Amino acid sequence: MKKTEKIYTVLQRKTRSLEEMKQDIIDWLSFLRIMTTIENYCFDNEEVQAFNLALITKRIQGCTEKEDLWIKIKGQGGESQLHISELTLHDRTILDKDLFFAYQTMIEDYLDTRMVKNGIYGYIRSLDEYLYNNVEMIEKRTFEMQEEIEKLPKRYNRNKEVIVDCNQLAGYDIFFKGLCLTSCWKMYYSDLFFQIIPKPIFLEVQQVQSITELANNVLKITLFNDPFNWELSVNQKYQRLFRDQMGYDQLAWNNGTGVLRPPYIEYAFVEDVTQTVQYQNHYYQPVEKKDATYFVTRSYDGVHHKYVENRTKGILNAQAYFPWIDEKSRKMMNYRVLNPQMALDGGLSAYEFYIRQFLEINVLDQKYDEFVSVLRFYLPQEAIKEVPLEALWDKLIDVNISNLKQKERSTRFDLQKAKNHLRVVFLDYSYLESVNQTIDISE
Repeated sequence: MKKTEKIYTVLQRKTRSLEEMKQDIIDWLSFLRIMTTIENYCFDNEEVQAFNLALITKRIQGCTEKEDLWIKIKGQGGESQLHISELTLHDRTILDKDLFFAYQTMIEDYLDTRMVKNGIYGYIRSLDEYLYNNVEMIEKRTFEMQEEIEKLPKRYNRNKEVIVDCNQLAGYDIFFKGLCLTSCWKMYYSDLFFQIIPKPIFLEVQQVQSITELANNVLKITLFNDPFNWELSVNQKYQRLFRDQMGYDQLAWNNGTGVLRPPYIEYAFVEDVTQTVQYQNHYYQPVEKKDATYFVTRSYDGVHHKYVENRTKGILNAQAYFPWIDEKSRKMMNYRVLNPQMALDGGLSAYEFYIRQFLEINVLDQKYDEFVSVLRFYLPQEAIKEVPLEALWDKLIDVNISNLKQKERSTRFDLQKAKNHLRVVFLDYSYLESVNQTIDISE
């Protein structure tokens, strides 16, 4: 991989007034001028001009509460872009390695104070690490050799072009309810995150270098010592483990099928309440769900600010896998919403992964023995007819398959492996409105 040896910082803020926004922009300019000699600038896609503080300041002072403007600054050893969108500021800065280390204390202090004042999220990381984890278009990955690109996971985009499936990479920036979920060298989290992920989950995350509580309920998490050592296997392990512990890929993905990795934590959202279950071993270390012997359940009501936590030792029951239970029909159900048309294999790997995830379970539960366990896949209507049944059954060669029923808008079959059983149902998206029903819609 061809390296830039640069640092990349991102900071998103929401100012409370027009005057505060203008002052924050002026502070951003001052911050850059301390570090480097600014050579030129431009607004939006206007002509690049030699730096002129008076002209830039005049333009800033003319901003309104409905402003939508990019300011782009380039200096010796660095460049920065600030997007003004109404009262929201989003700045991205790239700095040479030597410049960053010369001013590291000041840079972190600047980000600390900005986050405490009005920050939403932010991070500091190697630019090379960011590019590796976030550049999807193959033709833009000019920093890699062809043999390196060939090893990366791929998917289709909406134009049916083959791109890198960055969802599978530990440092991918995915967004959930406007918040950036990622895993990198240093990350900042405002209290807006705690409305989705209870704050104790951040505070108790394991195998990170440091967790710092700043003022105004802001957290700063550092994964490892040197941002430029991100390629070390131990640091990549920390990067992956942090993402898995936080469960970001359980919350959001954009590749149509998810990341196909067992969860370390799971989320459920019921009105204003967030419910989570973390999976740990008997040493209280994070593990995959199926290996767990210790469970940390949390419930947080963001409206009434009620938090409940419970830690339990034991084994999983059937409801941990099939939370929708209907006593009358004697069925229990879980589901996945997929778009297999974005997968190069038509969803085959995803179907096998999720089927085995819900079939190959170890539960001591009378209800599991007596009820029909159902896994539903909700797909685009045109994908129902394209389910690769023959290829899927080849993958499930160790499983007994029976009772295949196919209709225009649904397909179902039953699976048996030793004492374990699962009914698999493929339905089109239109049935999602009745997702809480446990009756078999395909019947």
